[in-house]
Amino acid sequence: MIHPDIVPEPNERVWWFIVSGNQILFAKEPANAEIPFLTSNEVPGADIEYTAKIGTYRDAPAFMLMQATPELSLPGYHWQPLRNALGFVDPNVFALGGRACQIQHFLGTHQFCGRCGSHTVQSRDELAVICPECEFTCYPRISPCIIVAIYRDVENTREVLLARGFRHPEGMFSVLAGFVESGESLEECLRREVREEANVEVTDIRYVTSQIWPFPHSLMAGFIARYAGGELALDPSELIEGGWFALDQLPQTPPSGTIASHLIATVKAEVNASS
Repeated sequence: MIHPDIVPEPNERVWWFIVSGNQILFAKEPANAEIPFLTSNEVPGADIEYTAKIGTYRDAPAFMLMQATPELSLPGYHWQPLRNALGFVDPNVFALGGRACQIQHFLGTHQFCGRCGSHTVQSRDELAVICPECEFTCYPRISPCIIVAIYRDVENTREVLLARGFRHPEGMFSVLAGFVESGESLEECLRREVREEANVEVTDIRYVTSQIWPFPHSLMAGFIARYAGGELALDPSELIEGGWFALDQLPQTPPSGTIASHLIATVKAEVNASS
């Protein structure tokens, strides 16, 4: 549970997720603690900036501190985009860091009421903003999306469908993903997105796991599904290239720690378990 706008006791050592935009203070040396473990007296600005308790890490409280610009400095730490932390920080650190970034994004983009335009105030009871004029309450936006590893078996070889989008680094291929539309279930979204992006149909849809994706406020629901038919044809407005790849001949794929990597690993594990 998130406890908004509170500060730890002055001498209590807690984990600090110090955020500015989508950047966080991480340790310069990987051997050190990934994030600061300090008292509020040791963190400049903890008494005047926005802080909140956002969870627990290694059996100690985790707090966020929000800065408008990344100016705060601590010895041994430097500002780094949260996305860069994928693959080298503890997954719990990434999750809590994502929560901190999403809270900052919410507070920064909801300073005015969406109903009457008045200035909002922060709720002291929950993570929300309230309009003092019309009493409209607004909560953080969460944008659900699906991500799916589609596989097929061809001549005793299992293949997975991978593609490269415009936002992917050169040479990086991943599984298909897309946002849920209003009034749509996750399974309906999955079938529609796969049809729109790749012109294929799927069956045997199975939920695997989920992951926050705080860029800026997504929640990814991960599935695997079996190819059911259709001639592969990628949507050129979404994807640059792609195709079916044998599991032992994969191109560069997303790093460990990403839900895409986990889904591909799940498909591989099922093949190994059945062989």
